[in-house]
Amino acid sequence: MKKIFGCFRWIPFSRNDLSTDVIQDLRQTLSQRDAEISELRESLSTAENRSTKTARELEASRKEIEHVNRTRTNLEKRAREALVGKEALEHELGSRAEELATSREDAHTIREALNQTKTLLDTRTAELKVAQAFLPRSDRYAGADIMKMVESLNSEIHQTASIMADVFSPDLQGPGTVLGDGEVGLHEAAVHTEEILGEGMTKMLQTFNHQEENILLQIAFQASMCAFTEWIMDSWCYHDRDSEVEAVLQETYEQLRETEEQPVSARWRILTRKYVRKLYPRVEQPNLAYHILAACANILITSGLHESEQGLLDKLAARFSDRVALIVERAVHLNNVIGDDITSCEFVPIYCTPDVAFDPSTMENATENGSATAGHEAIFVHNENKILCTTDLGLLKAEKVRGEEGTWDNTVLLKPKIVMPSGLTASPTSSESPDWRTHSIHGEQEEL
Repeated sequence: MKKIFGCFRWIPFSRNDLSTDVIQDLRQTLSQRDAEISELRESLSTAENRSTKTARELEASRKEIEHVNRTRTNLEKRAREALVGKEALEHELGSRAEELATSREDAHTIREALNQTKTLLDTRTAELKVAQAFLPRSDRYAGADIMKMVESLNSEIHQTASIMADVFSPDLQGPGTVLGDGEVGLHEAAVHTEEILGEGMTKMLQTFNHQEENILLQIAFQASMCAFTEWIMDSWCYHDRDSEVEAVLQETYEQLRETEEQPVSARWRILTRKYVRKLYPRVEQPNLAYHILAACANILITSGLHESEQGLLDKLAARFSDRVALIVERAVHLNNVIGDDITSCEFVPIYCTPDVAFDPSTMENATENGSATAGHEAIFVHNENKILCTTDLGLLKAEKVRGEEGTWDNTVLLKPKIVMPSGLTASPTSSESPDWRTHSIHGEQEEL
């Protein structure tokens, strides 16, 4: 107000002294002052509005600051808590890292121990296998089982030989026929037949009247099949009987079985057979059957059948391949049984070669129930105590006496059946064409 009214000075005057100009000036001055007052009031109002707005803004800012402060406080609190959590996690992480390192060390130690254990186990397993190789084990087959297998094989050989003789005997040359020097393969066939059946049986085949009676032909077939099946049953790898491989293995085994205990020699036999089969290619059964068919073809040529060996082989294979294959299969099975599945003893097939002395304790005479016909005499017989051939295989069980070198307990479970010269006789008046007589291998006397 001082500012507003400071310009006025009190001047003593009287109403009458005031002039119109002065009043006018005063009024004008008063109007200005009123205008200024209005302006100042407006300015004051504006300032108050601004102040109010500023106050509101300040209040909002204060509230915002308080909110920010509270937020900051919360964040700081959470930051402190996070820091504490972080420190705790770092501590736990450190502990876990230590535990992990310890676990890794333990795992490494365990792995090493496992490897050592595995190595030890492999070593012990290998040692056990070596030990087991020389430990006795139970036999998979009893002696009675093997004896039945041999009897079944003999039966199949007998049936096949009988049918074969029935088929080919009508085609054989009659007795007394002179064969020319140019007869193809006759000499070779006779030589091969003599290697298997012996000289006496071969000569009988050449002079026997096979058209009237085929018993001698059947006996020859049986004997040749027995010879080859015994070779199959006794072979190491189905090489030739006189091959170096077979000879070395058999000689080594003979020396071993005589000096070592039975379980040791038996396990050596089983292991050796296992690896010999890996070293040498397997001989297929048709190749084994070929030897039997070839022997039968030579017997037929020797007996007077005028045909080439190959032609006879084709006929024999066409008619008898299945039967001969069954014989070979049974012989191979017996080879595996007595070679791989028996350790407590030795089972040996018995085949008696021609011209060996007859031993009634180990052989069975297939014609012993008969006798030579009166008024007849045996020919081609240098020693009637010697056998002609073997028609049925036998079986021997050999058990090593423990603790004694070269001592065995031998038991003949099945005697081989043989044919004696006394079972085949001829009339002395039929020198060119002997009328052969035989005593049946079944015990009945028959005239051929």
